[in-house]
Amino acid sequence: MNILKQIYDSLSRLPMIITAGLFLILSILNIFFHIFPVDPAWITILICGTPLVVLALQRIITQFFISSALLISIAMFASIYIGEIFAAGEVVFIMAIGAWLEDRTVEKAKKGLKVL
Repeated sequence: MNILKQIYDSLSRLPMIITAGLFLILSILNIFFHIFPVDPAWITILICGTPLVVLALQRIITQFFISSALLISIAMFASIYIGEIFAAGEVVFIMAIGAWLEDRTVEKAKKGLKVL
């Protein structure tokens, strides 16, 4: 599980989220101009979706816990199944931003409590 934690941590940092966002923007451009043969949103799904799926599987297997990560993973796979690749990328990208903001908020709160 340590390796999975390292993968999750490396994919959930801000530079990876920014990279995923850029590929999502390229996907929007691809919808209108057909620049790429493959939808760039797939890279966003790999970058932002992988940590969610890993977290969901970890929680359901080890803790028997149905989390928001599991529900978002189901939404991602359902979007992919019906062919809405951009929607799947959008869902996991928004969740990645939310997780990053949550981590940042918790860090600042802990620092504030240490000062007290």
